Amino acid sequence: MADERNEAMREISAFYKEEFLKHKSRLEMQKEFHSDKDLNEIQMALDRIISEIDTICRIDEFSQLASQLLERIDLVTNLSGSPSQYSHRIH
Repeated sequence: MADERNEAMREISAFYKEEFLKHKSRLEMQKEFHSDKDLNEIQMALDRIISEIDTICRIDEFSQLASQLLERIDLVTNLSGSPSQYSHRIH
């Protein structure tokens, strides 16, 4: 049972990590439209979320928190409003 829960948490963590990485890539494509200060602050926040996502996903209400964070970041990146071909992460 614990193994199943841990596997589910890893899958949820991986899903949200990929979503945040997509936003980070989109932000990189939009850097000319943001001030250096704003861009750095947003990138630092995304980097922190991405690096700590495995820990953060253990918080109660994690999915709700992650969804709210993605919505706020989407206000800047507008990833949800872009054609799907542009919403994939660049490696």
